[in-house]
Amino acid sequence: MTVCIQYTKSAAGQAEGEIFGLDVAVNNFLAAYFRYGKPEKFVCRPTDIPSFEHFKALAHANGIRDDSRIVGIDPRHPKHNLGGISCIFRPDPLIGDLMWRRQQIPAPGFSVCGLVHTMSGERIARAVGELCLTPCDGNDALICPSEAIRDVVKKLWEIQAEYLNFHFGGQYKCPIQTPVIPLGIDTDKFLKLSLPTKRLPQRQALGAAEDEVVLLFVGRLSFATKAHPLALFMAAERAAQRTQKKIRLVMFGYFKPKDMEPHFRALAADICKTVKVDFVTNDDPRFPEGLWAGADAFISLSDNIQESFGLTPVEAMACGLPVIITDWNGYKGAIRNGRDGFLIPIVAPQPSAGMGIAEAYYNEENYGISLMGASQSTAVDIEECAKAIEALASDGDKRRSLGFSGRQRALGMFDWKNIIKSYEDLWKALAEKRAATPPKPQLPPGWQAVHPAYPNPFEMFRSFPSSVIAPQDIVRVVMSKEEIAGIIKHEMNYFVPSLLVPKDAMLELVEIIRRAGTPSVYDITIAFPDGEQDRILRCIGWLLKHGVCALEHKAA
Repeated sequence: MTVCIQYTKSAAGQAEGEIFGLDVAVNNFLAAYFRYGKPEKFVCRPTDIPSFEHFKALAHANGIRDDSRIVGIDPRHPKHNLGGISCIFRPDPLIGDLMWRRQQIPAPGFSVCGLVHTMSGERIARAVGELCLTPCDGNDALICPSEAIRDVVKKLWEIQAEYLNFHFGGQYKCPIQTPVIPLGIDTDKFLKLSLPTKRLPQRQALGAAEDEVVLLFVGRLSFATKAHPLALFMAAERAAQRTQKKIRLVMFGYFKPKDMEPHFRALAADICKTVKVDFVTNDDPRFPEGLWAGADAFISLSDNIQESFGLTPVEAMACGLPVIITDWNGYKGAIRNGRDGFLIPIVAPQPSAGMGIAEAYYNEENYGISLMGASQSTAVDIEECAKAIEALASDGDKRRSLGFSGRQRALGMFDWKNIIKSYEDLWKALAEKRAATPPKPQLPPGWQAVHPAYPNPFEMFRSFPSSVIAPQDIVRVVMSKEEIAGIIKHEMNYFVPSLLVPKDAMLELVEIIRRAGTPSVYDITIAFPDGEQDRILRCIGWLLKHGVCALEHKAA
């Protein structure tokens, strides 16, 4: 089995201290694949040369020193270099193009596997929804990091199918598999980040006393795209007042956008009269390794539809911290309620209330309206959160017990070595199923396109010319060799050579026609293999265009 990774190097230009979740997730996956994957060769289909160089650099950084094991294939020639591929994995949901390109090679072809990180936003919804219109089949897969995201993917496909079936009839259902494989983490890294020896220095740098209970939030500080902090501030304040414990809340991350910061600080100042709140940016030189060792518990009350899985709760578990998170999206599967931490209930309006949000997003073309419009009507159970904070703030043994349980769960369920094995097992199963499944045509016979947006131009624009070159038409050479040489030497006269034959072969073709006298187009093309006859037809068109040959139409 040969697996190929479709890879594009992320764009530069992000702000200092800012972390792009998708870029981090893709690079972390590749690093783990190089460390724990079992292929003989790591095959990459890069979008450009810088992407392949970055792929190689990641391989070298993660223990792959032998460059013969790092193979790049030219993305422009699927007919020539994808025939031996069993499965292509692209670490995002934009996999429809690969399904179209698969049609250019003989059956059974390769399976296509993608990965969806989030399901909010028009671009992702279009990409995933339009998979229904691709030549996909049940041997393809879109990996979902959580059951919640899988449910969203299936719901979107149901919406697409309902529309297609209503307009065109039929009982279409998207056949693509949606296996759930969580995102992974390097558990060894977080074990080192949370060593007991690091606890005191971090708390001293923070200014936290030993009897303070430090609650740690890690992530993007944005009420528009991550989590509105009001519920967290109110719950922490209630817990502090009722327990009389010194509770310190650390908001560790980056403000996105920057003008979020004064809003967060003002709200914290108004709500948290007992709780001490610290805002620490993730580029703070005092905390190069974060505050994992210095914290007593982790808390994140996500209420935003952009959230799909949430790595930070898993990272916190790997650090041995008990976790308080909302019973929301992918967070649901991260912990076991009461065993590794607490899941806080969260409610949202019934679906009919969301159409106004969808209309506003579509009409105003503002992604933020969708995120904030849904978030501002999604409610975290503040009282239940306060009770969870109380339980942890009041009982050190409970914090340690839940933290130990969570660490074991992180080691067994979310470590990259286990996640990579799940990926490779899936790729193998997809490839084996495809090989064992009788090929089924995915396109109409003789379909004149490689993709609906990429039709055959001579078919699409057939009405443009006065006539087309017919098999019975007669071709004769009207130029001397010297005259032809004067034409063919100019680059502007041979501007897409890959679609013709090489220049020496073109000159040879001219002499074949010259020796034949007045052959028909059919007589010329039939002398070549089936796979080359269309190319020879293009060459005949070139010869006519440049005055090398003349054409005499003959009736059929």
